[in-house]
Amino acid sequence: MYRVCFVQGWKPDDLKVHVSWEFSVGDSSSKGSTKTYKGGINPDIFEQFRIDIGNRAARSFARAIKRGSLKATIYYDRGFLKKAGEIGVATVKVADWENLAEIHEAVSVMDGRKQTATKLEVKLRIREPVGGAQCEFTDMRWLIIGKSGNVPSNPAPSLAPPKQAGGRRPSPNVRRRQ
Repeated sequence: MYRVCFVQGWKPDDLKVHVSWEFSVGDSSSKGSTKTYKGGINPDIFEQFRIDIGNRAARSFARAIKRGSLKATIYYDRGFLKKAGEIGVATVKVADWENLAEIHEAVSVMDGRKQTATKLEVKLRIREPVGGAQCEFTDMRWLIIGKSGNVPSNPAPSLAPPKQAGGRRPSPNVRRRQ
């Protein structure tokens, strides 16, 4: 999700935005783009992409994860027969995949070296961390009060209304006089 600062004279409904991304890890790189979204200063783009990342068990892949990144460029359409203008570029490092299966962060969008007021929220997910699943074993002591033989034999009381004489329950639609 991101917020765009407008040039004077623009209306929020005039803005058409799309995001182009490039994911490079090691020797392989994947590219793609989202659909163009129109309307509002906070367009929410909910699109999913599947990327083939190669052999995860290879040591070269683990080394490439430390240097790899996702580069997302935000464009706006300027009009008919005109090239799309670039708002800025956001870069997300994927080094956290070594210990985590999901990276979810809001990244500042840069226009060259200058930071803009725009943010891009990115969620990257991998099936399991590259360094292996992080399992944590803990020993906990439990406090048990009472004897194990003191379990009541009758079941918990029911929440049903009491039976009337004659074995019939009152209808829920009928009011009783008091």
